[in-house]
Amino acid sequence: MNTAKQEAVLDVQDLYVEFRMKHHSVYPVNGVSYYVRRGEIVGFVGESGSGKSVTQMSSMRLLAQPQGHIAGGKIILDGQDISRIPQNDPEIRRIRGAKIAMIFQEPMSSLNPVLTIGDQITESILLHQDVTKEEAVRKAIELLEMVRIPDAASRMNNYPHQFSGGMCQRIMIAIAMSCNPDLLIADEATTALDVTIQAQILELLRDVVRKTNTSLIIVTHNLGIVARYADRIYVMYGGTVVENGTIYDIFKHPAHPYTIGLINSIPRLDDDKDRQLVPIDGSTTAITSPLKTCPFYARCRQRIAACDGLTAPPEKYEVNEGHYCACVNRDVEFRMEKGKVREQSGESAGEEILRVNHVSMLFPVYSGGVIKRKIGDNKALSDVSLTIRRGSSVGLVGESGCGKTTLAKCIMRLYKPTSGEIFFGGRDIAALPERDLKDVRRKIQFIFQDPYGSLNPRKKIGTIVGQPLLNNHMTNSREEYDARVSELFTLVGLDPSMRDRFPHELSGGQRQRVGIARALASNPEVLVCDEPVSALDVSIQAQVLNLLEDLKERMGITIIFIAHDLSVVRHMCDEIAVMYLGRIVEAGEWEQLYANSSHPYTRMLFSAIPIPDPELDKQRDFELLQGEIPSVLNVPAGCAFHTRCPLATEECAKKVPELKAVGTAHLCSCIHAKGKE
Repeated sequence: MNTAKQEAVLDVQDLYVEFRMKHHSVYPVNGVSYYVRRGEIVGFVGESGSGKSVTQMSSMRLLAQPQGHIAGGKIILDGQDISRIPQNDPEIRRIRGAKIAMIFQEPMSSLNPVLTIGDQITESILLHQDVTKEEAVRKAIELLEMVRIPDAASRMNNYPHQFSGGMCQRIMIAIAMSCNPDLLIADEATTALDVTIQAQILELLRDVVRKTNTSLIIVTHNLGIVARYADRIYVMYGGTVVENGTIYDIFKHPAHPYTIGLINSIPRLDDDKDRQLVPIDGSTTAITSPLKTCPFYARCRQRIAACDGLTAPPEKYEVNEGHYCACVNRDVEFRMEKGKVREQSGESAGEEILRVNHVSMLFPVYSGGVIKRKIGDNKALSDVSLTIRRGSSVGLVGESGCGKTTLAKCIMRLYKPTSGEIFFGGRDIAALPERDLKDVRRKIQFIFQDPYGSLNPRKKIGTIVGQPLLNNHMTNSREEYDARVSELFTLVGLDPSMRDRFPHELSGGQRQRVGIARALASNPEVLVCDEPVSALDVSIQAQVLNLLEDLKERMGITIIFIAHDLSVVRHMCDEIAVMYLGRIVEAGEWEQLYANSSHPYTRMLFSAIPIPDPELDKQRDFELLQGEIPSVLNVPAGCAFHTRCPLATEECAKKVPELKAVGTAHLCSCIHAKGKE
């Protein structure tokens, strides 16, 4: 037996899972084998539907009953095969939490809103350990201190809603660690968090592994995370492990076409600006019968004649020591594919199309029931100024709550600013009454973050795309209407024959394309994209980003791109504005900000984004941003960032720094930034 497997805390052998539906079965896991050594960090990557989470839920024995069941294989935890123990057996309940624990994706949904966090932590300790209530409370406080919750003892009686998302995730880690498990599973545990909080959580998990010798499984679709934190990686597709090895094997010498496709479909901080993303053709589909061929066959660009007519999934071969690949083609070529150099289109590029002057947005906050009393103002925007050129793409970046979406909604005039001016088309649209805004909203369109939630589930997608044509009286006949809808479908890469489908019949990427087509229907001059790809898999993300770039080139549309992933923003945008607590703290052309960041907040944002290349990522200077973003109800005096800034001085707490030039087309609001000579 493999020596590494002999040392394994968890050894899963040839696991099969079946979900029995009303008229058919689904097979999300098909012969998966993997192991995790003590004190090791193992990453699982792949698109949605690849079987990552179901594999880990099987290890926890948490499959939905009665539909889900383990159809074959073994799950050996600390030498004991737990796959044959009934799921509701008291022995399994004793194992969960005590030997194996899970941190789920959405902390606010995982914590009980009616129990204090102290009760939730001590409940787990009392259930699995023979201790008194007082000992359990002391242990809970120690755990909260370990996960860096300030004033841990005094916050034991607080409820989940009194904590930020990042703190709630730390509390989930404390609960998971409360019984000193041998194995911790983090299932997309940082997906819903800002990049800075994500970095804090992952650094915390790595520290926990080092201090306690606990094993950790990270389930994610973010290749950069596993490149920075994992020791080994398993790449899953179609419910199977298609490739596994060390992080250097996977990122330097990937051998499976799917792994190569994932790497080529993501933007990177170290990319050439002109590298076009190469999405994986097609999309994942549910497996409704036991696998009898290569699961990636239909989407593979490097399949060969030997792939045709397979009667079983490809067997694994050893690429080199500890590096395995399940592929018939052993001569797969890996290269970072590069697209054409993109050029600015349109003769009018460079002209001002939109200017924001000293815009502030306050939301009054009240307390009380019937008789309400104003207790303050939510300072969502404070004296924001921004100029946007026609045909350009401008990125707005920053943590949640910094004002990015509020600024976009002010530009759309979905909000009327408390003060300031917004010039568009020669008019101050901030001062326009509601009745005069129809033409403005026709020319400035919004693409939403959630492609499913933004589409009416009761309407066919053809009707959804065509509605702006009717609202704005842009067609004169049924034939002209149908032709324009078909043209819009083709423009965004959808087959016009799909127009009679409903949103639930489309993939996530197709739904986002419908949203883009609807936005384009009114011939807008500006597209406001609010986190348009954060909810999508990396290969679908690549399709949507390429589509937006093509539309910008062909139609000369101006794009305002809101995102927290600076790799995506770098790939998409010509200019970038970094926001913090309602203010722009740095702005300029993308090259200036990435090559010569002047504000410490910007540098830390860049540092928090891992590069999906372990060697390059380790060569970078890593600055971890500490603390939580302050409340907009109580913005710190002076520079709002001084409470978290490593360079802060007494002067920083007294004076709000001006946004000043620190280079050509480069502005920064920091007293430590050197002004333009």
